Amino acid sequence: VAAAEPLPERRSLLAAALPFTQALLAQVGRTLARAQAALAWPEGSPPSPPLPPPPCAPLSDADLRTYLGPGGRLLRPHDLRLHVYHGGVEPGLRKVVWRYLLNVFPAGLSGQERLAHLRQKAGEYAALKALLAARAAPAELALVGAAVRKDVVRTDRGHPYFGGPEEGHPHLAALQALLTTFALGHPRLSYCQGMSDVAAPLLAVLDDEAQAFLCFC
Repeated sequence: VAAAEPLPERRSLLAAALPFTQALLAQVGRTLARAQAALAWPEGSPPSPPLPPPPCAPLSDADLRTYLGPGGRLLRPHDLRLHVYHGGVEPGLRKVVWRYLLNVFPAGLSGQERLAHLRQKAGEYAALKALLAARAAPAELALVGAAVRKDVVRTDRGHPYFGGPEEGHPHLAALQALLTTFALGHPRLSYCQGMSDVAAPLLAVLDDEAQAFLCFC
C-alpha cells in the first residue's frame, strides 16, 4: 500500500483517515504497555509457565500417619492424593494406600470400621460371584469366560505372582474369576481387551480377589 501511489480522488480519504489510524495505533500501544507492566513480561517474550511443585519422596508409613486422625480416620484425603501424585508410594505401602486412592472406603471410617467394611464387601463379592454364574446362560458364560481366559493366560506371566504352569494356578484363577464376575455384572460393558492389564497389578499387590475386584470396580 505504501508503494502504491493513491489515486487523486482517494487522497482526501486517506488524509482524513490518517489521524484516526494514528490515534488507534497509539491507543493499542499504550494498552500493550500497560498489560506488559501488569503481567511483568519481558519486552517481546511470552509469559513463563508456572513452576511445577518440587518432587517429594515416596509416601512412607510415617507420612501416611500424618494424614490420619484419631481412630485412624483419614482427615486430609486431597493432601494424601497430592503427595502420591508428586512422589509415589513406597512399594510395601501400596496395599494400604491404593484402597484409599480407588475409593474402596466411605469417607470418615476408623481403622476398625475399614476392616469391617472389607469383610462385609468380601462376603458380598462371594455371593455376587455365585449368583451371576448361576444366573448366566451357559452360552453367555462360555463366551465371556473364553474372552477373559484369552487375556488372563498371557497377562504379566513374567511376573513371579503370575508365573509358572497355567493349570491349577491360583492367581490366574482369581484373575479369571474377578474379571468374569465384573463382565457378567456389567453386561453392557462386559469384558474388553486390556482390562486384565488393569486388574493384574491390583491382584498382585492386594493378594486378595475380593479386594482387587473392589479396586477394579
